[in-house]
Amino acid sequence: MTAPAEFGAHATPVNSDEIDPGKIQRILLRRVLSAGISAQVPMLFGAALMGFAVNGLGTEKLMWTLIAVQFVLQSITAMVSANLRRKLDANQPDRFLFRIFVGLEALSGAVWGLMMLPVAKALGNGLGPLFVCITLIVTITIVALMPAAVRILSIAAVTGFFATLFPQTLYFYDILGPLPMVATLVLPPTLFWMTDVHSKQVRAALVNELQNERLALFLEESLQHAQYLARHDSLTGLLNRRAFQAKLVELRQERPEAAISIILIDLDHFKSINDKFGHEAGDAVLVSTADIINSVTRPDDFSARCDEATARWGGEEFIIALAGCRIEAAASVSERLRARIAAQADPHWPDGLGVTGSFGVAIWDHQDDLAAGIAKADKAMYRAKISGRNQVELALP
Repeated sequence: MTAPAEFGAHATPVNSDEIDPGKIQRILLRRVLSAGISAQVPMLFGAALMGFAVNGLGTEKLMWTLIAVQFVLQSITAMVSANLRRKLDANQPDRFLFRIFVGLEALSGAVWGLMMLPVAKALGNGLGPLFVCITLIVTITIVALMPAAVRILSIAAVTGFFATLFPQTLYFYDILGPLPMVATLVLPPTLFWMTDVHSKQVRAALVNELQNERLALFLEESLQHAQYLARHDSLTGLLNRRAFQAKLVELRQERPEAAISIILIDLDHFKSINDKFGHEAGDAVLVSTADIINSVTRPDDFSARCDEATARWGGEEFIIALAGCRIEAAASVSERLRARIAAQADPHWPDGLGVTGSFGVAIWDHQDDLAAGIAKADKAMYRAKISGRNQVELALP
């Protein structure tokens, strides 16, 4: 018997290149989608202000039409986003739906670019057109940065914006001059650079977060493993001497009046097994004996699981505590164990390897201390030894 698998401390700290890129992408996309339409409210509010800013230019109808189209696009995008998020939560990513989402981002960017059309001729004439121009630059910057964690969304929005804005600067070049053209050409690469930097920062933060989570899990499992090893014998998986004594004290506190049967087992001629067959064979015998003890002693014999009421007492000695068990019943358990130990065989063992055990059974009365109860079982086990070994002896009254 060895330590349970759950105490194997399987989690290990990881480097960024050990984290599944697909997992990072899914987490980032889920976080972008979680923003929903609420994140678009400030931009739509800005669009409404642009609608009022064009009053008196004669292009109010066009501007409000574009604002309405943008609102419809954002509503459709929100619905697609919610559906895509549900599929991600159900571990059913939908590539086609994601492409639609990317396409909607591009269309939205294109509509933002078209909102320059109502004021293109009037730039430089009053604050309204200037307000629209500045608002559009700020808006597309925000639109590009918000989903920058999933950079394809930012690229789609900026590309859509440039696709409709650039033809306007060409068409109105005679009116606008070279400055808007230069600004239009500089804006996309600037936004691409900004979104790239932001995307790398977000990804680095997520990798750090995942590393911290893995490290926390590793430390927790390592602590559990260490706590297990501090209480259990590393070879057999049974409780060690100190943990067993602590368990018996706990049992006595829980059931102060109960009589607790103690069984002490010593494997016969174990030193000769080590000398003749080697310590590896001896360890195999100890592990096999521990497995037999756990299989023969029933959980309802104990106040807890058998691996918490059974210990490797030291060397080739084992000890069992049976709470609320009469000495006759403990003797019956011991006899079953004796027979099983004597009959055990393993095809991997060397020829001629066999083992028996001598048993001492005693009652730990509530009036005695623990040492006295164990001493009674030890004396009974010694009598089994001098009486010929491979037998069960009960403590004398």
